[in-house]
Amino acid sequence: MIERKERSGPPQEGPGANTNMNETRKTSSMGLIGGILFAVMAVFRLLDLIQAIQYHNPARIILATLLLLAGEALIAVALFLQRRDVLLCAGFGVCALAALLQLFYYSSKLSALLLLLGLVGAALAALALLTDLVPTLRDTARKFWFVPAICAAVNIVFTFFTSILYLFDYGFSIAVSVLFNGILTYGLLAAGLFCALSWAMNPEGTPAAPKVSLSKGQPAGGAYGGYNNAAYQNPGHPNAAPAGASGELEPETYCKLSTHVLLLIFTFGIWYFIWIYRTTRRLNCVADEPPRDPVKKLLLCMFVPFYGIYWIYKSAQRIDKLSAAKGIPSDLSTLCLILAIFVGIIPPILMQDKLNAIVTAGAPAGGMPFTPPQQPQPGPAAAPYQPVQTPPRPQAAPVVQDAADEIRKYKELLDMGAITPEEFEAKKKQLLGL
Repeated sequence: MIERKERSGPPQEGPGANTNMNETRKTSSMGLIGGILFAVMAVFRLLDLIQAIQYHNPARIILATLLLLAGEALIAVALFLQRRDVLLCAGFGVCALAALLQLFYYSSKLSALLLLLGLVGAALAALALLTDLVPTLRDTARKFWFVPAICAAVNIVFTFFTSILYLFDYGFSIAVSVLFNGILTYGLLAAGLFCALSWAMNPEGTPAAPKVSLSKGQPAGGAYGGYNNAAYQNPGHPNAAPAGASGELEPETYCKLSTHVLLLIFTFGIWYFIWIYRTTRRLNCVADEPPRDPVKKLLLCMFVPFYGIYWIYKSAQRIDKLSAAKGIPSDLSTLCLILAIFVGIIPPILMQDKLNAIVTAGAPAGGMPFTPPQQPQPGPAAAPYQPVQTPPRPQAAPVVQDAADEIRKYKELLDMGAITPEEFEAKKKQLLGL
């Protein structure tokens, strides 16, 4: 394994040094918070293990609990020691093995499957971001590093519905206990995964958005979205705005509507959160609108009640602005606000349909994103017209001579017994054009 080298150099002086210190402190705090969360989970897991042994639970339950305890302890140690190596990957891998065992005895198979997928994704993301073992996955890990946390958070929704069923079957106290344990377990795991993978994704510190003062004569609009925000204009930043002119959506914003609807229905909310992250990032191209951090908006939509309704409303306003700039009639904001309150699945469909219309505006028939035609490059001046001269017709004598030479060669092969008389005659007729 090739170790990653940290940037070294003489200490900086002035405002830049303070910025670097803030960036490092921010990244270290994410690792520290993640370590604390996984340490708390390990303590709870130890209590579960003791209880499982006391009540003589089946061996598979004890083994799964022991594996979870070992994996969470490894993750906590890696985060506390700031170990950017395979130790964090090993911790996620051990937890994924425990989740695989739980898949065989959990009553809620879908919940166990989501937990398994989230932990496997976290292990692969950490392996790609912290080591050079799978460099081909690094770009994918940087785009979707938050998905494991979403998988864990979606399990809170399943716990809520399970507690409702328990309310009718076992009474209020059991239902509340199940709901509380589920929120505590999966909430800690989702927050821990988010902090750990956020720490793993920024090996040199989380880029900060410095405050920029406008000099005299400088326009109020920046290079992107009307604001001079370095964190969004820097292409290397993981949350950087898409490349392109202000007011123009990148072609990757296009998503086939039938695919979008199926993903919204059958991924149980996972695609919805991914779509929120992607759409927040791509709507930063709207001029005269402040850039929004997609990670912060994603967390707010996940954990703050009713914030998703506000996000839908503000994002629909940005889509209306882009539509007006393209000459497309649109008045989504009020409609989506009302629908988000009563029928939450409809606004994402309407918004994606309008985004597709904006991307394909001016495209040829077929409705797919198009690539603008390239301008012809200037080249050397064309040479004056010269009439094409027909080359002289070759004489037949050389052709006949070549045929005779070939026939002579095949006659020698016939005399040597390499070919049969029938093959010789067939080749002779072919060469003579008979």
